[in-house]
Amino acid sequence: MSYPPAANLTVDAATEPVMAWRAWALTGRADGTGLLLRPVAGRSRPWPPRRPAEAACKHARLHAAPSVNCSCGLHGSFAPDILRKTRTPAVLGRVALWGRVIEHELGYRAEFAYPQLVRLVCQFCFWQWGAPNAQPSIVGWYPRDELVPLCWPHLELAQRYGMTPRRILGAGPVEQLLRETYVVDLLPA
Repeated sequence: MSYPPAANLTVDAATEPVMAWRAWALTGRADGTGLLLRPVAGRSRPWPPRRPAEAACKHARLHAAPSVNCSCGLHGSFAPDILRKTRTPAVLGRVALWGRVIEHELGYRAEFAYPQLVRLVCQFCFWQWGAPNAQPSIVGWYPRDELVPLCWPHLELAQRYGMTPRRILGAGPVEQLLRETYVVDLLPA
């Protein structure tokens, strides 16, 4: 991804947050409590419940995030289909971005963000058919407290290849706990 020189940027001031699409990984305990949204890329810090996430440069550079000449910042996409290439999405949602926001070819990078609407997704259905057809039936609990929403056919496929969850939870109750944890609404299907 190339970044334009700072001299070519247009600066606008806004009083409303920028709304964008985002995917997260999900972690939590075996009983479905202690839920945290995590960036899907790497082992970055989880998004704190009931507090805005604040960007920091993961490259340990000494600049404010997001920076025009870096890839740092809290990312959001223009459309959910852009996220279909995302590695291991468990949660899809709309996110409010504010503070310093930089627009790029696929979406935005922001200084602050907080989820507004969330929905669990079966990652395999999401990759194949998109968000409307990605309704999970269960959430599998795996080592390192990773929670993976799956539909029944993809759970059976995962088990066939040795990826059996240590515990299976209902998708509805986990989704409800996630919404209560972050105090957000359900993203419509």
